[in-house]
Amino acid sequence: MARAQKDTRPIADQNTSEAACTYAALILYEDNQEINAAKLAQIIKAANLRVEPIWTKVFEKALKGKKVGDLLHGNSGSAPAAQAAATTTTPAAQQAKAPEPAKEVKKAEEPEEDVDMGGLFD
Repeated sequence: MARAQKDTRPIADQNTSEAACTYAALILYEDNQEINAAKLAQIIKAANLRVEPIWTKVFEKALKGKKVGDLLHGNSGSAPAAQAAATTTTPAAQQAKAPEPAKEVKKAEEPEEDVDMGGLFD
């Protein structure tokens, strides 16, 4: 009986894991396949990557019952989600939209009062 060979590939970091699951989900969507953790893991393994199993489970739960095509094309039917996505911008875009500095308002000068500081600043 043959023993299963231990997977010695390093586990991908968070960004790579998220990207791998995203691309795997897109592949399954384009192939009209159900998006589940096992199929995501199979595609990721075929891509010679290794992610924590939690990532495939998170993606499965996040996409369960969702129409991926609607999510991709912005037809999610959820106004708050669509609005949040539309208003989310990168830091560079936020800087470009930074408000102009407020115009300086001149105050009427008030006479200064003499305050006795006990010779502290004499």
